[in-house]
Order: sequence, then structure tokens, then C-alpha cells
Amino acid sequence: MYTQHRKKIILSIATIFLLNNNINAKEISSLNKVTVTAQKQSENIQNVPISLTVFDDISIEDKQIHTVKDIASYTPNLMFFEHGASGMVSPSSRGIFAEMQTLTTSVGMYIDGVPVSFGFGFDEILVDVEQIEVLKGPQGTLYGKNTEAGVINIITKKPNNEFKGKIGVEVANDNKKQITLNASGPILKDKLYLGVSAQHYEKDGDLKHSTSGKIVDDRETNYAKINLRWTPKDDLNISLISSKVKYNDGDWAMNNASASKKEVNSNFEGYNKSESLMNALKIHYKINDLDLQSITTHRTYKDIGAHDFDHSPMTFMHTDKSNTFKKVSQEFKISKQKENYSWLVGVYADKDDNTYNYVTMSVNPMFAGKTYRKLKDDSLGIFTHGSFNINDKLTIIGGLRFDKDKKTYKDKSYNIDLKRDGTNISPKIALNYNISNNAMTYINISKGYRSGGFNPFAPTGYSKTYDEETLISYEIGSKNSFFDNRLIFNSAIYYMDISDMQVNTSIPNGGFASYMSNATKATSKGVEIELNYQATDELSLFSSVGYNKTEFGDFSDTKGDYSGNTNPYAPKYNYNIGTQYRNALGYYAST
Repeated sequence: MYTQHRKKIILSIATIFLLNNNINAKEISSLNKVTVTAQKQSENIQNVPISLTVFDDISIEDKQIHTVKDIASYTPNLMFFEHGASGMVSPSSRGIFAEMQTLTTSVGMYIDGVPVSFGFGFDEILVDVEQIEVLKGPQGTLYGKNTEAGVINIITKKPNNEFKGKIGVEVANDNKKQITLNASGPILKDKLYLGVSAQHYEKDGDLKHSTSGKIVDDRETNYAKINLRWTPKDDLNISLISSKVKYNDGDWAMNNASASKKEVNSNFEGYNKSESLMNALKIHYKINDLDLQSITTHRTYKDIGAHDFDHSPMTFMHTDKSNTFKKVSQEFKISKQKENYSWLVGVYADKDDNTYNYVTMSVNPMFAGKTYRKLKDDSLGIFTHGSFNINDKLTIIGGLRFDKDKKTYKDKSYNIDLKRDGTNISPKIALNYNISNNAMTYINISKGYRSGGFNPFAPTGYSKTYDEETLISYEIGSKNSFFDNRLIFNSAIYYMDISDMQVNTSIPNGGFASYMSNATKATSKGVEIELNYQATDELSLFSSVGYNKTEFGDFSDTKGDYSGNTNPYAPKYNYNIGTQYRNALGYYAST
């Protein structure tokens, strides 16, 4: 259930005439300069030596971006694999994808600093968002593990002295209803501020039970967030942000329907009542030229549901689950930015505590039974990053990170007790060359990695663990603006050398068991191009193209030889082109 070719091409001749006429008629406003925090410091996007796609609050609204997976339609070489249940998606960037059972992702996501590093709840609700930054390529130096192919950085709006409020209602076919509201303002002027937001979503399903006639895959989601901000003095900013998502869905949509019609004949009614809770405490203190920042986060995802895996009138495999995934993290960093140089140093630690608790019902005693497993992961990272202007044209950027993690796996049902330790060093070096005030080119060499894990049910002779997947990326890019910053044209070419690629492998007499192994080398190469054009004060045009080819080196298992094959969930290309209209009164349209 994924889109391999995302195509949005609507550009009329009338629009082209409108564009030409308005260029000659009057002076047109330029595109706004975009400031990003991709490298954990505020920078102009056109000066950052990374392939970046950015969505501000206006483009998020105009492009109807409601959840995280919606950004893939407008981002080169990014796609999401949907697992059939609300909130459960896995990202793939530049052809790099992580299997769900690894509890990792190839792309890290941070929501107000809260890390989301596995597919459960990855498709977060986007309400009252200030900006979304999508970084392509390995980001291990600043973000550490499980960011080998990129990072999605989501920043929500900060309440301030201005009273603001908004209500949105959306209705569509299948009885879809979505109600969104947010409000913010001062509790105590210049000192204390409050922001609240909420959303209710519901939609009828389309899978019918062949006997009862009942629709089995209805969807309902409820979301709420509170943001309390305190500024006791001008150089101190403290924010406490908390959000919660609750799902009340029917059965999974994936693989339930027959090939000829949307029907199921299951004898077991599935559901998804999962929920996610996120909390972040952010402290930013400025002392003279130094910025001190602390981010303390907590996230709990409860994976609650039931599913009929055989999709038939017999009880071959039914599962009732109540799994819990917890993560706490702490990051401290200190930084300094001057006209000719900048630097930062930081330390990051997190702790994962994951519990699997489910019951499997089956006519086959081999599959039936109760399962209770505990998987823990403690990690620590120390990092530094900096830039120095060699002269007016040339800037050198570099960084280094050391990570260490310790994982344990326990399963009392099968008397399994496993441990593994891992360390990783992630360097980065880049050069920026300013061709002119409006044109920059760069070269970027960086390393990223995805953490290893366990194969608890591997048969005799096969490893009970698998190692980290690592890659080194070589990227050349260019960022340009023309016509008084009305046209932005950015491009990047990359080549990634992947080692110890984590692959779902078939083994002799493995049955249904899933076995992760480290394959030999693989490569990923591609191109990314983005264009934004402010045609008139009200009309803009946008387009992007991504091409990618990710293929295995020498690799085979009991089912065949995959050498030279392309990686799964790695679309060869994606592109979009469209127009966006918004006037001073707030009316907007997008194609």
C-alpha cells in the first residue's frame, strides 16, 4: 500500500498567460527568506550544505498537509509505506528503508525535539505547525542513530502576546468529517503564554463483511495539544509542550480485501485503539554570545488492537495485543554564532523501554499462546559541529559524533535473554563556495547509521543478533535565487556507499520466522531538484523531481540470488508540479 510514482501535474495555458502579463505589469514581491534549524542553529536555508525541503505554515495549509505522510507528495525521493492501521507508516528516503520489526527507521523524526524513531505512531497529526524541515542524506553527526537517510524536523507554533484563534471544518465523501481548532495568547503579558489545539477526524471505511454486511474498517482519531511558554526575562525562554493522539478504528485495511471486490469473510473482528502521548520541556538561555539549550522529552505509544491474520472464517491466526513503547531523552547543547564562524557541542542520552504483550489464537498449537517480551535500549551520544569562513567565498563545515548503546532482550515464555553493545563514530565535512550573493555550490561527505538488533528465534548456526547498518554519502549540490529572489532553484546529486545492509532474510526451515541479517554492500545514487517561483503577489509555482536507484551488491539466501536487484520500497522516481494561489483576504487554491 504505497505510491511508487507520485504525480501531480496541473498547469493550464491560462496560468502561463497570467504569469507573463503580471511580470510586465508591476514589481512582484520576492519569496520569503526561510530560516531553518537543520544544523541545530538558525540559518538561511540557501546557506545550508544539505538537500532540504521546507514547508511553512502557509504551504502546509495550501497543500492540505494533515499528517506526516502527506509531505511525501512534495518531497523528492521520500515515500511512506503504510501498514494498514492509523498512525503506522515507515519512511523510505533515497531508497533506504527499515523493516518494522527492527523498531528503527532510516529517517528520524523530531516533533518539538521529541524523537520518533520507529513506525508505531510515526504518521503524526499536524496541527498548529510553524514549519516542517525535511533533511535528505545521513544526519548522524548531529542526530545520531537511525537518521542514516534523513531527518524530519517539525516545529509547532509558539504562543506569544498576540491573541489568535482558528477553526477549520472539512467534509468529504465516505462521511469524512474533520474539525480543527487552535487558540493562543498571553496569560500574563510579556511573561506567560498559552496555546491549545485539537482535532477530531472520522471517516467511514469501505471494506464490507461478506456475511454480516457490516463495514469493518471505519476510522476515528482525536488529537489534543497544550503549549505553555514562560519568558521570565528577555534571554530565557521555557516551553512545556504536551500532546495526545487516540485512535478508535476498525480493522486494518491492508490485505483484508479480496482481489475482485472490497469484502472480507473473517470470523474475528479486528480493531485499533492505540494512543500516543508526547511531552517536551525546552529551555533556551542566552548568555552574552552563548546559547544554552536543554530538551527533555518523554513519549509513550500504546499499541492496542486485534487482527485476523488469516482473513478467513477459520481461526488459523488471530492476535490480540497490548504493547507499550516508551522513550525518554535528554539533550544539552551550547553554541555560538558569529559572522565568520559558528560552533556547537552537545550531549544526548535516551532510554527505550518496550514491552510486547499479546495473545495468539490458532487451531495450530504451534502458533497459539501468550507472549511477553521486554526490549530495552540505553544510548549516549557526544557531538560537535562547526563552520569557518576561510574567505568571502569559501566556508568549511565539519562535525563529529560518538554514540554508544546497550540493548537487552528478554522473553520469559521461551527463556531467552540476549544482550548486545554497539559504538559508532559519525563524521562530516562539507565545503560551501559562494559563486555570487545569489548562488552557492557545496560538496558534503557524511556518515550515518542504523542501530543493530536481535534475532531471538534464529535456528542453530545462525546469529542471534545483527549489526549496525552504516553508509557514507557523497553529495554535490547547488542553491540559487534569481529575479530578486522570486525564483529559487536548488539541486543535489548524491552517491551512498552502504555497508552491512540490514535485510529480511529467508533461512532453511524458517517457516514464518523473520530473520534479519547484514547483507554485503549496496549502493544508492540519485538526483533531487526543487523549484519555487513567485509569479505574482498572489500566484506561485512549485515543482520538484527525485530520481533514485538503490541496488544490492552480492547477496543471496535460500530463496534466490538478489545481486544487482533494487531495494524494496525504493521508488525510482517521483515528481510534482503545481500552482498555488493566495490573496490578501486569505482565499487560496492549490493544484
